Amino acid sequence: MVADAVIYHPSVAHYLKFASTTVGRDKLLRTLQYFARFYAWYLLRTNATPTSIAPWEAMKKQFGLVRKVLRAGKNVEHFKAAAVAADAKTMDPVLRYAAVGRQLGYAGYLSLDLATLLDATGIRKSPNAKRLQQEAYRFWAIGLLCSIVAQAYTLRQLRQREARVDRKEGEGVVESKRIVMERAASRLQLTSDLCDLTIPATALAWTKFDDGFVGLAGTVSSLIGVYMQTIMAAPAGPGELGLAITGLGTQYPPHSLPLSAIDTLAKRFYPDSPAMKKVLAINRYTGIDTRSSIGTPDHPVVNGPNAPTVAQLHEVFMSDGVPMAVTAAKKALAEARVEASQITHMVSTTCTDSANPGYDHYVARDIGLSPSVEKVLLHGVGCSGGLAALRTAANLCLGHAMRGKPARVLVVALEVSTTMVRSELDSVHALQETRIGLALFSDCASALVLSNGLGDQAEPVYELLGWENRVIPDTEQDLGFDVDPSGWKVVLTPRVPKLTQSVIAPTYHSLLESLPPLPLAYRLPSDFDWAMHPGGATILTGAEKAMDISPEHMRASYDTYINHGNSSSATIFSVMDRLRAKEMDELAPGGRVREYVVGCAFGPGITIEMCMLKRNMATRLGENRILSGLQTPPETESEASGPSEDGDEEEERTSDTQSSAAAAAAGEDGRTRLDAGQEEALFISEALESVELD
Repeated sequence: MVADAVIYHPSVAHYLKFASTTVGRDKLLRTLQYFARFYAWYLLRTNATPTSIAPWEAMKKQFGLVRKVLRAGKNVEHFKAAAVAADAKTMDPVLRYAAVGRQLGYAGYLSLDLATLLDATGIRKSPNAKRLQQEAYRFWAIGLLCSIVAQAYTLRQLRQREARVDRKEGEGVVESKRIVMERAASRLQLTSDLCDLTIPATALAWTKFDDGFVGLAGTVSSLIGVYMQTIMAAPAGPGELGLAITGLGTQYPPHSLPLSAIDTLAKRFYPDSPAMKKVLAINRYTGIDTRSSIGTPDHPVVNGPNAPTVAQLHEVFMSDGVPMAVTAAKKALAEARVEASQITHMVSTTCTDSANPGYDHYVARDIGLSPSVEKVLLHGVGCSGGLAALRTAANLCLGHAMRGKPARVLVVALEVSTTMVRSELDSVHALQETRIGLALFSDCASALVLSNGLGDQAEPVYELLGWENRVIPDTEQDLGFDVDPSGWKVVLTPRVPKLTQSVIAPTYHSLLESLPPLPLAYRLPSDFDWAMHPGGATILTGAEKAMDISPEHMRASYDTYINHGNSSSATIFSVMDRLRAKEMDELAPGGRVREYVVGCAFGPGITIEMCMLKRNMATRLGENRILSGLQTPPETESEASGPSEDGDEEEERTSDTQSSAAAAAAGEDGRTRLDAGQEEALFISEALESVELD
């Protein structure tokens, strides 16, 4: 429908997000106010009639008064910001003093501005109002001058950083893109500050600009503010894709297999042999404590005289696995606060079953999805299937967004691997092969809901900012899952750890290059948390070496691997879910939980899937969260009208440049410095980016 296409168009959602905040409305009012000031002057100079000028004069004064009322009490915000900036000992001294001066200047302006509020509204006239307003202008001018010094210094620092960049390396390319963005933001802020400075300078008679010049300068700075606030209201931060994971669900089966489970079956059905002894020895050193399973070593499917057939495996997959998938899906829907009838697409994956219709048909039926839901079932992608399904769902969401239609995609991964243990043991015995897959794999179902944001007010768990996918050439024989009369056989050569280790770094750099620059605190791989698919201990340790990260960066991956094993495609969503847990936060490297998370998984091919996620820290910690890391000071700018006006203005510039954050967070070598002092300070960079006055 044409009406739906208009109502749900991304531009409409973007505008509503902008205009629904006091900051957004204030910027629009300020633009109109200063344009009215300019246009009233223009009409006067062109000898227009008083009746033509009067509406514009009224607009100028009334909008100024409305904005004066709206900013009452904002002075406290700036006093706090000044205190936080003063305590930021790791910040560049020039920027620190400039930030303190700026915030105190704005705080002084707003305090004196508040003192004249009753006089301006006519509630109670004061003989001191004009004197107080003049002093307010002085404080505002001081704040703007400090901001101008900070921007000039930042531009100088950016030139020095740019001279040190090696554009031949992946990190250098990413760094150069950041510098370009930071320089543009700093120049924009500097232009805005210089325009604003004309207002208090004229009010204090430091300059003799007429109302036309001041009105035009104020209009320009207001339009810059509208532009910056519009960017802040954009759908999904750095990626601007508008994609959000709004719910996650994980369901493991009831049984946890100890290491002795494989020994039990080996002794029960197979004679001793060198290969069997080697496999059982390896089983004790995988790093896994228990593997989640739909049954114990006494389950009928693994206790027959022969390994189970594909038909028997399928029967167990449907009877035991599908209910797990249904439960996981319901958990994801519940967290997303989405009814089954609202799901528009379903993307599923598995590598441990094959049937027509696929298992997704029965999951959709059991949770009550509409018969018109568009379903996709991925096969042949193995352990990378979870992220491959997420990537597929993301493209479906974007397709619907381009058509102006909302999309809610249910993504489901289900694997039942432990029932194939007898088939693997048969090969160990008959072929005397060292097959370690039987010691790694486990059972699990996991699900998530991905939204394109149209018509959806749900809080995101993660925002999906971008993804990267590539295949390592000539590796088809190194990693796979081959079909067999008795199920599927794991293909896993000794080359896999080195092959996967070699491709992580280039994929990571390609991913970062595909994204607009992230905040300055996120440059190196160690600046991120990592949701790595735990394919095996050597996969995880290889990632540590390749990316210079610690086990704590992959704490949820290790926790999942140790306690549940490798559940193939279903594992990655389980890791993402686990990463949110409070006990995982306590294990974060340096005690600092990262807002940005790199998701990564490997599959047959060999294929690597990687994505960039942004965690919703507010939903993770609730209202009592502590923000850390000093970056951009809160930018609540003020602007005055002429000396003769009652309504003096203050510009909420929360979307001010990130360039001062560059020096706040970066050392001489351009690398981010993070320490304990950040626990007090991300108030400036985060809290005031989202502050609203409603």
